[in-house]
Amino acid sequence: MLRQLFFAHTRVLFRQRNLSLQKPSKNPAAVQARSYSSAPPKADLDKEIEHITDLATVARDEMDFAEESRNSVYYNDDKQAAHKAVDEMALAYKELLERLSAEDKKTIETRIGMRIKEIQSAYEIMTLNDLED
Repeated sequence: MLRQLFFAHTRVLFRQRNLSLQKPSKNPAAVQARSYSSAPPKADLDKEIEHITDLATVARDEMDFAEESRNSVYYNDDKQAAHKAVDEMALAYKELLERLSAEDKKTIETRIGMRIKEIQSAYEIMTLNDLED
């Protein structure tokens, strides 16, 4: 009897706090919706920074390939690949910043912000050089 009363009381407390006594869902959408904070944990943040750094490396490589192929038949394709890579990098960076607190934003901008801006500026310069040619 005491055990039943305890479990009934516990269920009421959980319902008041909007928590469920059911097992967690294996559905990825349900798991993602269960997020309690918009800011990623430290380990996930480091992974996202690493991912953006990888995208920046790819963008820089694509821009280098485009510069090397300037005045050749491959230049337009290489430039389009560079444009796509720069856009993908910029989008990933922007989406990360949108989810972070002001303090975390400063940290991220210090760690990789300058590199992102340098790559974007270099791409703009490459585009401006095309207009002059």
